[in-house]
Formats: sequence, C-alpha cells, structure tokens
Amino acid sequence: MFQKKRTDLKMILLFLALLGLTPGATSRAMAAEASSSPAKVAILPFTMHTPNNLQYLQDGIRDMLTSRLAWQGKVVVVDRSSTDQAVRGLKGDLSPEDALRVGRSLKADYVLYGSITAVGQSVSIDSKMAPVSGKGEPVALAVQTRSLDDVIPQINAFAQNINRKLFSRPGQDGQLQTASADDLANRNPELLIPGAIAAGERISYINPNFIEITSESSLRQSGIWRSQTFNGGVVGMDVGDLDGDRSLELVCVTPRQVVVMRKEREALRTIATYPGTAADRFLWVTVVDANRDGKAEIFVTNLRRYNQTTAAKDYATATRGFLEDLSSFALTMSAGKLQPMGKPVPYFLNGVEFPHRGKVLLGQKKGDPADGPFRKDIFEMILKGDQVSESVPAPLPKHCNVFNFARADLNNDGSDETIVIDNSNNLVVYNSGGTILWRGNHLFGATTNAFEGKVEDRRYNMVDLYSIPASILVTDLNKDGIKEVIVTRSLDTLGKFMPQGLKYFDRGEIVSLSWDNMGMVENWKTREVAGMVTSIRIGDLNNDGTTELGASLVHARDFLKLWEAKSSIFSYDLNISPAGAKTSQRTQ
Repeated sequence: MFQKKRTDLKMILLFLALLGLTPGATSRAMAAEASSSPAKVAILPFTMHTPNNLQYLQDGIRDMLTSRLAWQGKVVVVDRSSTDQAVRGLKGDLSPEDALRVGRSLKADYVLYGSITAVGQSVSIDSKMAPVSGKGEPVALAVQTRSLDDVIPQINAFAQNINRKLFSRPGQDGQLQTASADDLANRNPELLIPGAIAAGERISYINPNFIEITSESSLRQSGIWRSQTFNGGVVGMDVGDLDGDRSLELVCVTPRQVVVMRKEREALRTIATYPGTAADRFLWVTVVDANRDGKAEIFVTNLRRYNQTTAAKDYATATRGFLEDLSSFALTMSAGKLQPMGKPVPYFLNGVEFPHRGKVLLGQKKGDPADGPFRKDIFEMILKGDQVSESVPAPLPKHCNVFNFARADLNNDGSDETIVIDNSNNLVVYNSGGTILWRGNHLFGATTNAFEGKVEDRRYNMVDLYSIPASILVTDLNKDGIKEVIVTRSLDTLGKFMPQGLKYFDRGEIVSLSWDNMGMVENWKTREVAGMVTSIRIGDLNNDGTTELGASLVHARDFLKLWEAKSSIFSYDLNISPAGAKTSQRTQ
C-alpha cells in the first residue's frame, strides 16, 4: 500500500510538472511574470532657470527622453498629464525626497527629474534617474555645455546611459537579432520578408517599422550655424571692420534698434547698441568705409514720424494724422560705443559694390505721395568731416533704386550688366544699354519690410507699399572667372498674388545663379529655410579664417509686425579660402 501511495505521488508530481504547477515552478513562473512586466518611468518637468525664450526646452527635453526611454513591453513612460497633475503645487528645484514622493504617487518604478540653468551662453544640466524604492544608485547627469547646441546631444547620451545601466537595452542590431516571438508578431510584415527593404534604405533606430530618411549623424553635420533668438524683426544686416582691427563685426537693425555683435564660439555677443526713439522706424543698415580711414561707418535708413499740425487739403491723399519723413544718420564705433555723426539727412542710404571700385555709399530721396516711393535721381554720398553729404549723380538705369540692384560683368563681354529685383520681386538682368537679357519669375528677395509709396486714395485703401528686398550679392566663390549672383528666393507661391499689406513669406532658400549665354542657371541652393530671410552677406563672420554666407532670419510669425517679431542669424561655411570671396568689404 505504501508503494502504491508513493507511485501515486510520483504521478501527481509528474502531472503538476507537466502543467508547470510544481511549487518551485509556480514560484518561478510568478517571478518571471513579475520580472517581465514593463518598468514604469515618471519623467518630471525640468526646473528651468533660463530666459523666457528658452522655456521651450522644457517640453523638448521631456519629449526626447520619452521617445528614447519608452521600449515596447519593457519600459512604459507615465503619461504627461498624470505627471503634471502630480507635481502641481511644487515650486523651485525638486528635492530627491519630493521627486521620490511624486514617483510613488504615480506608482512608478523610476522617477527622472532635473534642472536646466543658462549662464550667459553656457547651459548647465543636472538630472537624475532614481529608483522609487530607494534601493540602488541613481543614474546622474551633471554637465555644463558651452552652448545651447550641446544640450540635446547631452540629453541623448543621458538616455542611452540609462537604457544601458538600468534596462540592459541592446543596440539596434541586438534588438533585431534577439527579437522575441511577440516582437516578431507585432512587426511590419514587409520587414520579415528578405529583400522587402529597398537597397540603400536603413531601418530607423526609433522603431524597426520606420525607414530612416535622414541619419542622426547628418543632423549634427558641421558647416551650418544658427544664433540665439533676438527680440524684434531684423530688417537689415551687414558686416564690416568698425574699429580697424581687421576683424569683422556684424551689424543688425530692427525697427527700433541698431545692434553690433561679434560671433564668439557658438553665439553672438552684443558689443554695442544704439536705440531709436518711439518716433523712429529703422528700415535698413549698411556698413561702408566712406572716408577710407580703415574703419567702416554704419549708415541707417530711418523714417521718423511727425505729428501733422495743419488740416489736409486733399482728403484722398490725406495723411493718417502724422507725417513720415526720412531722417537717416551715420554712426561710428568709438571706445566700444556707437556715436552719431553729424546731422540726419533726408535720404535712403545703401552701400552697393561697383566693379573695380568697391563698395560705394548711395543716397536717394523719398518721392512725393502722388509720385511713388523714390525720386528719380540716385547720388553717390560722401562724408565731409562727420556729415553725410550728396556728391555726384550715379549713372544707373531708370529701373534702379538704392536697394534693388547690383552691378557686374556677368557674361565677360567687357561691359557691366545690372541685376534688378523689380516691384513684383522678379529678378531681371539688363545689359549696358538697358535691354532685358533675362527675367526670372520666382519671388526673389521678397520681404515684408515695407513703407508707403504712391498714395492715390487713402479712403479706399488705394495705397502702394514698397518692400525693401533682401540684398543681392555678386561674387566668384570658386575663382573660376564666372560671376555668381546670390539671392534669396521665396517658396511661397501665393505671396505674389496677395494684396499689399497682407503678403507674408514664411519659407525660402538662398540660391546661386550664373550666366551661361542663354540666361541665368542655378549653381546651387540651400535647403528650405523656415522664416523670412531679410539680408545676406559674405565674409569671415567669426574671424576664424573661414568664409561664411550669413543671413538674417525673421521667424515664421509676426511678418506684418516686424517690431514684435523674433529673429536670428544663421550662416553656412564656404569651402573656399577667405581671399576667394569678394566680400562686401573688399574691392572687386
């Protein structure tokens, strides 16, 4: 009988073993189930000790950490609304105890918290990923970057460190080779068939169902740089040696302020400013060494508003209760400060490169409301002592004004062609006799930096606006003897058909064109730029021996209210020697 009972016990144990229900197996199964449940991570909003224009980093960092840490079946990130609710009422930097308390309230296994502090151009990042149980060491990040550009790479490296140390997450290749049956069941069927991915395509590290279009390494490519964001729309930009030290300063103008900056490391440092009054509206800036003393002067085109004191005689062309007249002026840099020179003058001012002469300061008076934005005559301007004065007439075609043209011998026939951006933002090339050689029908140099031109009947909004185009550059970057015309080109196809005052240009590109005996053809163009490019310049902008193509950019909003807009400067390194580019400061 005892033998029979022992046999029955063996049979029961065998049966339980087959079911996986032996006591040891049962406990192991429960442990396996517990260990296979995904880890729960609460990513708390970082405390930001930064200017208001960097607050967007808070959301960007959380988005990036969420995408890097979430791992299907392995790691779950607590949804943002629940996390925000849990931290509501907490102010300032979170203590470790506060963070763990929040993590426990969210029933998370780990809590990630930290702070961002901006000091000048450097950014300090302090963050920890801590187990809510309090057992085990947290994964920490404490680093100070030299610029804003280094923040995202540091956060990315932090996420990779967490994945490696806490979750033993393999690389992309490891994930594909050790994929579980559940992973394979959820994968895009086309990826399970050999040869389903076209030759040359690569799987994204984000998800094996994604095809990588732009590699992450290319997103960090060198050769392009962008500054911090500024308040106010930059309507004009130029470069020049203002203090005679053979290094270039960058001069920008917004409707209310002139700013002189110098690029240091990865940011622009302001070295001098000159504010306007509430009655001023700065339209343009140009930098020219007008007195040839080795130190360039700054010339600002300014419209000043005056209250109207007499009743209007013609109600159709009556003013808006005030008058606007030109009150342009010159500035010089002295002891690190901008000092006005002489008295204001009633001219639009701009410096234009002339073949064999270099950069010449030009002036043109404002037209009467019944005639249009400009008077016909354009003059060369000079400095007499500290005073800007009219010199001799500049022999230019009738289609030109001080802002819309460049001169160069494009076809190497010994005579200069004139390149003009007309009132419809077409790019037009005239020969020396005034005949049109070529016309481009895209929107070139288009901006919303406008002022009133011809006024027919203000009662019915019959008022023409003139928009100052972005600058035209003529150079020979590769020194092959063929001139290049570099201009901005808007990609907004509706802008040409919008009424004056409602046009906006929110995306564009910079393009290089040359003459090929049949017309102008493209040499190269930049990728699409989000925003409105208002000015472009060529020079060694950061004085490192590399020539750059620089541009001022008004961000894709507030185009019709430039005084309320945001702006930045960006540049492309050019693979040429500094002497290879005839910059706007050097004689051609």
